[in-house]
Amino acid sequence: MKTKKWLSTLLAASLMVLLLAACGKGNGEGASSASPSPSGSGSAAPATQSAAPADLSGNLVVWTYFDQVKILAEQFMSKHPNVKVDVQVFPGDQYQTKLMTALQSGKNAPDIMDLDHGYIGKFLESPYLADLSAMGGEDLVKTYVPYVTAYGRSADGKLRAISDNSSPGGFWYVKETAKKYLGTDDPDQISAMVDSWDKVIELGKKVAQDSGGKVHLIQGASGLFDIEAFNTETWVKDGKLNIDPKWQETYATQLKIRSEGVDAKLGFMSSGWGSALNDGSVVLTSMPSWATFMIDNKDGKAKGKYGIAKTPEGWYNGGRWEAVYEKSPNKELAYEFLKFVASPEWQKYNLEKTGNMPGNAAVFDELQDTFKGEMYGDQLILKGFAEQMKNMPAREPNKYDDEILSKWVKVASQGIDNNTPYDDVVAAFKKEVKNTYPELKVE
Repeated sequence: MKTKKWLSTLLAASLMVLLLAACGKGNGEGASSASPSPSGSGSAAPATQSAAPADLSGNLVVWTYFDQVKILAEQFMSKHPNVKVDVQVFPGDQYQTKLMTALQSGKNAPDIMDLDHGYIGKFLESPYLADLSAMGGEDLVKTYVPYVTAYGRSADGKLRAISDNSSPGGFWYVKETAKKYLGTDDPDQISAMVDSWDKVIELGKKVAQDSGGKVHLIQGASGLFDIEAFNTETWVKDGKLNIDPKWQETYATQLKIRSEGVDAKLGFMSSGWGSALNDGSVVLTSMPSWATFMIDNKDGKAKGKYGIAKTPEGWYNGGRWEAVYEKSPNKELAYEFLKFVASPEWQKYNLEKTGNMPGNAAVFDELQDTFKGEMYGDQLILKGFAEQMKNMPAREPNKYDDEILSKWVKVASQGIDNNTPYDDVVAAFKKEVKNTYPELKVE
């Protein structure tokens, strides 16, 4: 994982996931370190079988906002010693603009680009991304988590980006705190205790009473925005603003959570949110799998400290997809890189090394009965997330949803703070959408 706008701010602020990198170099048109593809041509003939490692040679430039991509590049180069991958990392708040400028001008553009969940829709419909379906990409994702594949497709159904990760969310908890206030630290038992929002509210009232108001069950009513974001209909249908009726039900739940003292009123990824996650002053923290950098594990102090329970509904937050530049002179070599991205070999390594959950469902199936993370003791983390990820609605992104969601989060959050009637919140929301997107019909 939040509004989704928090992601670029978070990535820019966190030294653990971002590294400021120098700007791209080179003066030629196309990729800055372009070299001939293995076949001697920039064309991208369909290919599903990887070439022998020694037969691949050349240079690739990868642009990203995520420093851990360097680990991916190192592993690829270790398998393909005659290929050099130059990973260039840019601040998250500058990356999107810099990338679009390079693609539009064709000057110093990368061979491979990372696209964030929050804005991938803007790029998928552009002419700058190669058609991976025509290159054999459908074979790469045939065992993938459905939503991960869908989010890399353009409106015409063609695959244009592939991710090596999924981003499942759950209720994280400090085991010691859970035992004290819930009577158990068993993830299955806790999941059953909070498998509906009505149960969350009743349990939250009890925790507040037992702690004298010093401890809260959940960090914030705002957590429901992320949980419901992909359990609701898309915000735009046939050129019209579409407000799923479920948002009214969700808003009513959020108001009740606030009025009953169930939440600690902490903003997603705020400093207080991180503090509560570490000290246990909030019992359950809704958090995506990749946000473990918020946990203080210096000198292994978080070893075996945490458990993860299921939220009332399955959800995910964020994600990073990789695409090939359509005009890259190294398209075939770049496609070989994406083959590695999609491979169980890499995704198993990535899981062990960084804790990032796989995008390939086959990896969930293979490891769900054995994988245990250092922070979770004996809990089988993949087993808890596997069914949730496979059942998430698979829908293609668009250029509106993420930004319109951020407007709903802004207006509805103010409404929760002020106990504003739902109809008034909707009226304010519609006004913001209409002002920002005059091309949409807002009724």
